[in-house]
Order: sequence, then structure tokens, then C-alpha cells
Amino acid sequence: MDLLLEADPSKDMINNYLKDGELFVLTYKEEIACIAVVLKIDESTVELKNIVTKKEYRGQGLGKKMLKYLADNYKQKYKKMLVGTTENCIPFYVKQGFDKYEKTIKNFFIDNYKEEIIDGDTKCIDIYYYSKDLSKKM
Repeated sequence: MDLLLEADPSKDMINNYLKDGELFVLTYKEEIACIAVVLKIDESTVELKNIVTKKEYRGQGLGKKMLKYLADNYKQKYKKMLVGTTENCIPFYVKQGFDKYEKTIKNFFIDNYKEEIIDGDTKCIDIYYYSKDLSKKM
């Protein structure tokens, strides 16, 4: 839970999507290095709800490996994977193939979180949704 809270500071939100989602764990040197939660949206779409890599393993490509594994796993049954993200993280996801802009939900972080959400040095207000065509190679 502590690691999931680094990417999403609301236990309520995490518990809500963990209830119906699938949790994936990537281990490195016999310890948890990266985790992700994916939730089925409909018959053709899944959503990446949370992905986080432990601080000491960041910048080593483990998040990219997890995303590749998830895309390979879900492309058997689904056509599209969504991700909702902060403005600062858009370039990372676009590089990983989430290259189709879907929508913006205005004031998402203000309306859904009690505390202020900061990503880097940016206050998070809106959430931006991008999608990845799972039939494409990553």
C-alpha cells in the first residue's frame, strides 16, 4: 500500500480500484521494485490506474518493462489501454505508446482529493487521459 500511495495519495481511491482491478508486481534483486494496477473498463478497454517504481530503482527502465508486459498481456483480449495522468507525466506515457489524446477532466484532483496534489513543482488540477492501441508494437 505504501508504494501505491506514492503514485496516488488516496487510500480510498486505491482501495476502490484494487477491488475490481488486477495487481501486477515486478521484482528485482528479490524485492518488489515496481507495481501496477489495471482495471477493466469495458469489453475492449482497460485502464492503467496506478504504476509506481520504488525510488531506488527509478530511471532503470523498470516502469517501461512493466508497461510492455501489461500491453503484451492485455492485447490478447483488449484493443485499448487508457491512462489518466498529470501534465508532467504526459511525455513519458506518449513515449510508451499512449499517443492518442482522449479527454481532460477539469478539476479532477481538486474534486477528488482532500489534500493538494503536487507532481514535481506543479500543482495538479486536471487529469489528462491518453490511450494506447494495444495492436501496435511498443
